[in-house]
Amino acid sequence: MKITLDPEFYSLEAVADMTQQFSDFMRVESVAGEEMLLIMNVKQEYDEERSQIINAFLNNILELSIQDIMNNER
Repeated sequence: MKITLDPEFYSLEAVADMTQQFSDFMRVESVAGEEMLLIMNVKQEYDEERSQIINAFLNNILELSIQDIMNNER
């Protein structure tokens, strides 16, 4: 699955942290430029939980990115 994120909102650190935490379940490649492209592949043994894994991964990136923004505004 390919997803494009806004690099001015989503943090590269959040993507890197979640990529590491979810490495048992999926492989993630990220390409940053004007847009941040994520290429996500859930491992075959977790295919039945694919939607939940990707949803949790993306929600965690969102939460961490919001925390980064809030911390930078202080």
